Amino acid sequence: MRPFRALAGAAARGVLDSGSACGAVQQGLPCWQARNAPAGLVGQWLQWSSGSGVAPLPCARPLHSTAAAGSGSSSSSGSSSSSSSSTSAADRKQQQQRSQQQQPQQQGRSGSPSRSEGSSQGRVGGNHTISPPHLTALIKGADSLDTLHQLEAQHGGGFNHIHATAAFTRAAHLVSSGPARPLDTHSLMRRLSARLWPLLDTCDMRGLANTLWACGKTAYVDAALLDACFERLAAGAGKEAPQGLASALYAAALLQAVGYSVDRRHAAQLLSALVAQRQEANPQALANALWAVATLQLGVSDEHATQLLSALVAQRQAANPQALANALWAAATLQLVVSEQHAAQLLSALVAQRQEAKPQELANTLWAVATLQLAVSDEHAAQLLSALVVQRQEAKPQELANALWAAAKQWSYAAPPGVEATLLRLAAAVDERLVAAMNGQEVGNSLWALSQLGLRPAPLTQRLAEAAVPLAPAMKPQELANTAAAAAKLGVGGARLFAALAGAAERQVQHFTTQELCNLAWALAVADQRQLAGAVAALARRAATAGVWAQTVAEERRQLHQVHLWLMDGQRADSGSGSNGGGFSGALTAAQLQQCKEAWEAQLQEAAQQHRRNAFERSADGPTHFLRPGREVSGDTLARNRALSARGCVVVSVPYWEWDQVRRDAGKAAAYLSQAVEDAVARWRRRPQQAVPSSSSGSSGGSGSGSGKAAPAA
Repeated sequence: MRPFRALAGAAARGVLDSGSACGAVQQGLPCWQARNAPAGLVGQWLQWSSGSGVAPLPCARPLHSTAAAGSGSSSSSGSSSSSSSSTSAADRKQQQQRSQQQQPQQQGRSGSPSRSEGSSQGRVGGNHTISPPHLTALIKGADSLDTLHQLEAQHGGGFNHIHATAAFTRAAHLVSSGPARPLDTHSLMRRLSARLWPLLDTCDMRGLANTLWACGKTAYVDAALLDACFERLAAGAGKEAPQGLASALYAAALLQAVGYSVDRRHAAQLLSALVAQRQEANPQALANALWAVATLQLGVSDEHATQLLSALVAQRQAANPQALANALWAAATLQLVVSEQHAAQLLSALVAQRQEAKPQELANTLWAVATLQLAVSDEHAAQLLSALVVQRQEAKPQELANALWAAAKQWSYAAPPGVEATLLRLAAAVDERLVAAMNGQEVGNSLWALSQLGLRPAPLTQRLAEAAVPLAPAMKPQELANTAAAAAKLGVGGARLFAALAGAAERQVQHFTTQELCNLAWALAVADQRQLAGAVAALARRAATAGVWAQTVAEERRQLHQVHLWLMDGQRADSGSGSNGGGFSGALTAAQLQQCKEAWEAQLQEAAQQHRRNAFERSADGPTHFLRPGREVSGDTLARNRALSARGCVVVSVPYWEWDQVRRDAGKAAAYLSQAVEDAVARWRRRPQQAVPSSSSGSSGGSGSGSGKAAPAA
């Protein structure tokens, strides 16, 4: 089972204009998303009950730390050196010499570096004089980009490295706190880059780390400057504090989303230095480093990653929700083996702070726990979902899709009552605005998750199905197949949706995997879309090609056999009961059709030989045949019933909850079945007769003729 990662969905400029400090990354992955969520967001997936296929992964979008790398190196204020009337001549001479030494050095791009701020008597600036410490204070206290622009214009010629890096950092803080967008800072960042270049050799480790952090937060790329900063910081990594090392790694991950690639050797040096200092690192530094390593897909050993995670677990009580969620997301993305104890400790710490957690943090935590297949108590799961319901107004589409996906992967039809009730509250809280903002992957993942959970909450499922129609042309093969399979099982969407999905699939059929081809064909058959029989045959012809057919597995061949039978049933119905339909004849070879039939018969024999099901399970349709909360019959069960009816059977579906009420009383059970058969025959007689039933069945049984539930491909 393999993960997929959501790709960045917008050009860098569009991302920067979005107003998000970390918009470049947030537009990417998941799922959710995720580890493509969430999307994307980028794993291990749930199989459908028949064991076929792979569930989609949301674009699991990573969380972003909001704390800065620091506010720059501290500067000494010095002491007052103004002379008094009693100052000696020698003292006055020394003061005059110091004053001459501390005159500002005007410099441009290639000027020599200014002196340190340590001397409080110095003056900097173009038309005005100002002490270096005072200038640093003004830069750090700037409340707008305009103020920073003015300070740079008036005093930039006398900037030393502390002034330059402080200005970088302050601009990034203005982006993080909201007054400015990343793109708004770029004209200033270009001027600051020119100021900093000739000062790099005098810049300390903290200044380099802060500059990198600022470039990451503002999505500003000056590749030469970034390369130089990373190179110098990596060379002296052992001298830098853990927070600075983590900030630099974090910046590299942010900058990757806007086209900059850090030298992997430099990143590895920073990481090694941080691992060595992990006991001195604070929770945010540890979490940011883990997030960065996962986002960059940095080649890190399991030992080093686990050491960072263990250090965070030790400080979990001091960690905020974002750090905890980031760490869990990173562990899932890196596919770390996390001990149950560590997972429980991190999860408990987050649950305790769930009221302060953001929707993204809640959703990513649920996604990570499900991806890592960690045990989570029903109470904790319901608490996290309930917190997400409370914050539904701030939630984004991907966060909803990730939460639903996580629940489906964790429980499927076996979701505990408390969790299911909370999921239904979450579904009811989703408004039209949220659905309208979803992309194709988020719509497909949400529908898939609901179908796996056996939930059909109205009006959410119908809104999702309607939203999928205009999104279909831009959907990827996996999203098309997932959406179709889920809609067929949920019984939503209708002809308009399936026509849109089939049309989009026709245009990119060459890119479909065998799973996606078979799942889409199966979905169209389950939904009984006879008008799309030609599209189904085209999918089969693609599957029949030598290179593709060699990749098919037994479950996919069973699916194709079901579709073959559906085609024959429809062809007979359309041309009269005396005509034999050809099904997939002509699309698949005789040998391929035989392989499909053999796979189908083998499944029936295996089901007949299983002794695990008790008499009750063999006598009624179980929970997987019904959708909640209204207990409607699922689409794949309706397809089973249609197939039996087409073969001359009057189908009686016995719901498990009704049979449970009468099965212990022989008289009541007989009366129930007698009435059920009578009602079924009456319904059959009211239908347009296409074939005379040769027999009637009392109970269709839990498995019937096989529902062919196949998972969407991943």
